[in-house]
Amino acid sequence: MINLSKIELKKMLAINYKFIQVCFLGLLLSLAACDPDIDDDIRIPSLPEAPTISIEVSPDDPNTIIIKDLSDGFFARVWELPGGTPDFSTLSIDTIVYRKAGVFPITLHAAKEGGGGTSIANEIIDIKEDAILACSEEIVSLTGGCDNLLGKCWTFSQVAGAVSVGPDPGSNEWFSSRESGLEPAQYDDSFCFTFDGSSFLYRNSGQTIDPFNGFAPVDFTPPTDLTYFIEAKGGLNGESRLILPEGAFMGVWDSGPLYDIILLTEDELIVRSQILNSEGWFDLYFVAR
Repeated sequence: MINLSKIELKKMLAINYKFIQVCFLGLLLSLAACDPDIDDDIRIPSLPEAPTISIEVSPDDPNTIIIKDLSDGFFARVWELPGGTPDFSTLSIDTIVYRKAGVFPITLHAAKEGGGGTSIANEIIDIKEDAILACSEEIVSLTGGCDNLLGKCWTFSQVAGAVSVGPDPGSNEWFSSRESGLEPAQYDDSFCFTFDGSSFLYRNSGQTIDPFNGFAPVDFTPPTDLTYFIEAKGGLNGESRLILPEGAFMGVWDSGPLYDIILLTEDELIVRSQILNSEGWFDLYFVAR
């Protein structure tokens, strides 16, 4: 028998959250499409009206879109956001970044209380230009300079609390690492940023800690063609937000791709990220390598 802690069980469940949500709404759709042979006394609720949505361009950034579900009575929702980061959301209000110019569909699937199936609302967003990463004080600290073609790399700090986890942003009730308490495969990881080409490179010396399978080191080859973007005031409390591509991560595999920058100096970097497809939060503490 395999014994799992509450945190390990929560992480295992978290990786299937998106799949379960999509399958659940898919089941509702299939039920709504059926025409069963039932008694006339049983009344099937009609398909609910389409949800009302709002799509707004952020006043601070033309590549940042604010999506809102303005409807009442819907108990589950799934946004499909191809081309955006993130490209999926279950929140009633969320912020999405489009780094490339183009015309992108936005679809909300919503299930209403009382049954009747799932309704859909569609919009189109036209992003006029590619997002531009301007040279700033933050970029200089993150990359080592806008003319530094080699970029700058960050690795986990050895201090206690280099990785902390809790139910709320900034909390650590679930876990806080001891001083020098991470695995060797984590301390030899480097997360590198270059201003030229907005390049992000994850160097892991061949292995990565797998949080989905007992936190064991596993062989893993990261992609090498990744980029990043910094969204001004994009964080939960108005911090700058570091945005990686879908599937990319910094520090721990079950974080990202959005990281609020809590502290950034020449030598220190602290970022905050939601646990992947879950409700908990990471704080991750890095130092310049």
